[in-house]
Amino acid sequence: MAENKRDRAQCMVCRGDQILMIEHTMRGRHFFNLPGGGVEDGETPEEAALRELNEEAKVGGKVLRPLAREYKPDGMSRVFTFLVEIPDDAVPEKGYDPELSDDEQTIVGFAWKKLCEIPERDRAYLFGAGLMRVPLFHDEVLNWGDEDYSYPGDVEQESE
Repeated sequence: MAENKRDRAQCMVCRGDQILMIEHTMRGRHFFNLPGGGVEDGETPEEAALRELNEEAKVGGKVLRPLAREYKPDGMSRVFTFLVEIPDDAVPEKGYDPELSDDEQTIVGFAWKKLCEIPERDRAYLFGAGLMRVPLFHDEVLNWGDEDYSYPGDVEQESE
């Protein structure tokens, strides 16, 4: 299977109202996403998610339950997201991508982020990853007001 056609497995790790996010810079873009990456041959999505968590944040974890399974935009490969617990005393560190050389690394850090601290573009991916299946975040989103929205180029912003 070609590299871009591989399934992806990722972890949603929560501490209170924060989510562990991996910070990347790639091809001029700066973004945050969940710890995760390609599922290797002979590996289950659960095993891949935990391996990627260890590679990218240098912590071990335990899969609590699946959150979502969706197709990538290519319509062929899938993204598996798992709710993962790490020990309370675990301290993540900036990890690496073993498939890339030192000068090709895209991981620049990690952060524990509240939903309001995650850029909207990056937050959009969390909804597909099953964010609404985590009770705390489900309740938070339900409390958002009916008028609370932002979208680049929306009608109100254009008319101002």
